[in-house]
Amino acid sequence: MDCRELRAARTHWYEAYLAGDVERLAQLEDKDFFVASDSGIESRSSQLNGIARSVVAGRWFPPGSHAVDEHLEFRCLREDLVSMYGIGQISTPRGSNPCVIFTELWQRIDDGWKVLHLHYHRHVAQQRG
Repeated sequence: MDCRELRAARTHWYEAYLAGDVERLAQLEDKDFFVASDSGIESRSSQLNGIARSVVAGRWFPPGSHAVDEHLEFRCLREDLVSMYGIGQISTPRGSNPCVIFTELWQRIDDGWKVLHLHYHRHVAQQRG
């Protein structure tokens, strides 16, 4: 499978997220999209509404923020279904957020890729003894 189109969709998804562009996020996320994290499970509508409120209040990521993958792996489950997992963080002009371990599930729907869900939690580096 050629992953260039999927990688581009993922890049656009992260760019839209960091820009607080909820309209673009809605296009890239499946209608049943959800986020699972240490805070619990959040529906797509709750996620988008929360982002929109934070943007209006001036509490969203500043311009120049970007996602950084320290490790990223793809696993093709089917030709139209791909699981991604890795370690990453968001870097902002004010500094970097803590690293997280994440999994994403993407599906090719109609003529494009949509993200079905995101799971993440804070990465705690293990000490080597």
